[in-house]
Amino acid sequence: MQVVQTLESVSVNTDDFLMFKYFQDLIRKNFSKVIGNKNKTLSFFVENEIPQRRYFLKLVNHKYKKNTGNQIDNLAFAHYKTFKLNLAQANTLKPVIFAKIGFAQKNILITLSSNEKMFAVYLEQYFKDHKSMYDEKNCIFSVEYKDDNTLNLLEILASVNEHLKYCVDFTINETQLLEFRNKMKNKANTNWKFNALVKLFENYFQTLGCNSSDDFATIRQNYLNLVKIYHPDRHQGKSKIEQAYCREEFEKIQLAYESLKSLYKNNT
Repeated sequence: MQVVQTLESVSVNTDDFLMFKYFQDLIRKNFSKVIGNKNKTLSFFVENEIPQRRYFLKLVNHKYKKNTGNQIDNLAFAHYKTFKLNLAQANTLKPVIFAKIGFAQKNILITLSSNEKMFAVYLEQYFKDHKSMYDEKNCIFSVEYKDDNTLNLLEILASVNEHLKYCVDFTINETQLLEFRNKMKNKANTNWKFNALVKLFENYFQTLGCNSSDDFATIRQNYLNLVKIYHPDRHQGKSKIEQAYCREEFEKIQLAYESLKSLYKNNT
């Protein structure tokens, strides 16, 4: 038994004639807008049949869980879709992949039930504008979060379970997805604020001989080098003018470093 969802339909595919007959009788008995033949039955959405359609999906989910040990995801609004029941010939059902979706740091992890290189390449092309990689040993495809469109693509991917020659059963924890989305949005807001402050602190970067793209380790090393050069103790034997100049430079260096230190600390 396979359950395949697209944006418009829910298809129940089985090579078990008794199961097909069971669902076909339910459809013909409970729904009014039905067409089909001996191997295929379609039921179209009718507004006043929503309770029956929801109950039918519960029965499908129950049979599916009994068959595979897994629940069907994304059934909350599936009653609005066209129901398709298909009797397949033995051994013609598409191979099934179970795909568990998780999150780690700024990456989306899709753990496959088997090493399907073709499907991994398909995912790579699907997320073509993103950094991604496939760990064949552990059957994990990872894609790096880029922006909110990354999660939109993920939700579209998981809402459909017919991909290439496979029937893909996606599992995703909605709470984890929401937490990840909020975390990435907060990080994006923090980065925006940091970049805005970097522009305001441009003079401090110049004082330390750094670029705004440098990491804090580079900034600190430049600071230590400049402090050694301009420290007042090194210029005690020089003229008053030179001492005043070096002290002024030393104070500017100190101010620049402390300001940038605070900036980077708040961004960690």
